[in-house]
Amino acid sequence: MDKCIRIGLAFLIGGVVGSVEIPSPLRAKAQSIEQSAGAAQGEPEGKVEGFEAKEAGTAAAAIESGPIASSDSRGEALSDWIDSRGENAWGTPPESCDDLTFARRAYLDLVGRVPSVSEIRDYRELGENRREQLVDELIFGEGPRRDAYIRLLASSLARQWRQVLLPPGTTTIGTPETLESWLRDAFSQNRPFDEIMRDLITLQSPQDGGGYYQLVGATPENYAGNLSRVMLGVRIDCAQCHDHPFTDWKQEDFWGLAAFYGDLQNVGVGADASRSTSRGTITHEGTTYTAKFLWEDDTLDAPARTPRVRLATWLTSKDNPNFAATAVNRFWQLLVGRGLYADVENLDLADEQERAFLDEFGQRFAAEGFDVHRLVAGIVKSDWYAAQAMAPSESLDSFQRDLKVISPEQVFDSLEQSLHLPISRIDPTAPRWTGVRDQMVNRLGEAIGASPEDYASGIPQALMMMNGRVTSEAISLESSRLLRAVVESPFFDETPGSKRSIWQCSPDSHRMKKKNL
Repeated sequence: MDKCIRIGLAFLIGGVVGSVEIPSPLRAKAQSIEQSAGAAQGEPEGKVEGFEAKEAGTAAAAIESGPIASSDSRGEALSDWIDSRGENAWGTPPESCDDLTFARRAYLDLVGRVPSVSEIRDYRELGENRREQLVDELIFGEGPRRDAYIRLLASSLARQWRQVLLPPGTTTIGTPETLESWLRDAFSQNRPFDEIMRDLITLQSPQDGGGYYQLVGATPENYAGNLSRVMLGVRIDCAQCHDHPFTDWKQEDFWGLAAFYGDLQNVGVGADASRSTSRGTITHEGTTYTAKFLWEDDTLDAPARTPRVRLATWLTSKDNPNFAATAVNRFWQLLVGRGLYADVENLDLADEQERAFLDEFGQRFAAEGFDVHRLVAGIVKSDWYAAQAMAPSESLDSFQRDLKVISPEQVFDSLEQSLHLPISRIDPTAPRWTGVRDQMVNRLGEAIGASPEDYASGIPQALMMMNGRVTSEAISLESSRLLRAVVESPFFDETPGSKRSIWQCSPDSHRMKKKNL
C-alpha cells in the first residue's frame, strides 16, 4: 500500500499541468520618444500612437487595433479581442478543456496551488459562467475569500516575475527573497506595470527594486544586459566584448546602455545605488562611452535630469512598442506556456508578421494603463487559455497549448493543500516549515528550465518526491492527518447508526441512501 501511495503522490504532484534585423519601427520611433523623455520631468503625456516611420524605406504602418473599452474593468473586452485576433492568426481555437481542468489550471497559475475540496464545491455551484466568475474571484477578490486570494495572487505573480528577473542558474549576491517581497507588495497594490519597471530602472531609493541591482552583481554591464532582456526582449550581452556577429548590435549599443549606470562602475557590492551622480558616461578598456538609447544612433546631450530617470521615461513610454510587446509576451508565456513569439528574449529576430499580434496586444496593454490584473484576466478568460493542452511540439505554425511544468513552489503548496499539512493554518503569513519547504524547492529547482514548458527531472528529484520528509510523513498513519482522518472515518464503519448520522449531515444524503441501502 505504501508503494502505491508513493507512486500516486509522485504522479499527481511531480509532473506537468494539462494545462535578423532590428525592427525599423523602434529605430524610427526612438528619437521621438527620447525627445519626450527630455522634455518633461515625469512621464510623457499624450495618447498612444501607431508607429510612424521617419526613415526612408521603412515599411511600418500605423496599427489598427480597433476601439479599446475604457470600462473593461474585468478584462472581458480584452478577452474578446484576444479570441478574435487569435482566430485571425491561428484559425479556430482548439477544443476547450473541461471545467475541473480549467479550475485546477487557474488555481495553479493565479494562486500557486491546487484548489481545495470546498473551493471545487463552490466552483461547481457558480452556474454556467462559472469560469469567468472564478477568474473574478481569484484576480479581483470577488467573494468571501477576498483577502486570501489577493494575497495569494500577489505572491504567485511575484514569484513568477522574480524568476524572470533572476532566471534559473543565475548567480546572485544576496537573497532573492528581498526582490520577491518587493514585487509582492507592488502586485498586491496592482501598481501599473510600467511603474514597477521604472523603479527597477531609476533606483531612486534603496528600497526600489528590492535590491535587484545588487542581486545581479552590482555592475553596470550586468544590469544593462538584464534590463534589455527583461524589458525590451533583446539580448545584447554578446556585444559587450565585440560587435554581435549575427545581428546589428554594436559594442557602443551595449556600453551606451550601461553608461546610464556609469557612476556605479567602481563602487562595488553594498553601495547605495540610489545616490546617482552619473553624467551618463562609462569607461571600458580605455574607451569612454556616452549613454544612448537602443535603436538610436546619437548619444545623449547633457541631460537636465539624471540619465536613469531619462532612460526610464523612454524605455517604459507608451510609445515604445518593444516594452509593451515584451511585457504581454512574458505574461502570455507564464500563463499559457509558450510566448506569442516563442523566443521571448530575442524579439529582434521576429519578422513583421510575427510581431503584428504582439504589437497590437502591447498597444492595448499600454492604452489601458499597463493594468496587470486586467491583462491577466483577459488572457485567462480567453478561449486560447482554456484550450486543451497537448504534448510539446516544435511546430510554430499554429497555436498550441503546451503542457506546463509545475514549479517547485507550486508542488509544495499543492501538497500542503492536498494533504492538510499542519503548516500556518492559523496565521497565513507565518513561516511554513521554512526548512522543509526550502529543501524541496531547492532540490526540484535544480531541474527547472527557463520556460514553463521546459523540465529535465532526474533521480534526485524523483527520490525527493518519493522519500522526502513531506511525502514520507504523508503516507504514515502516525503522522498523516489526512490518512488518519480517512481510516477513522465513519464511512468505513459498518455500524448502521454511524452511516445514518453521516447521511443526515451530507448534502447528497438522498443519493447516498439509495446507493447504500
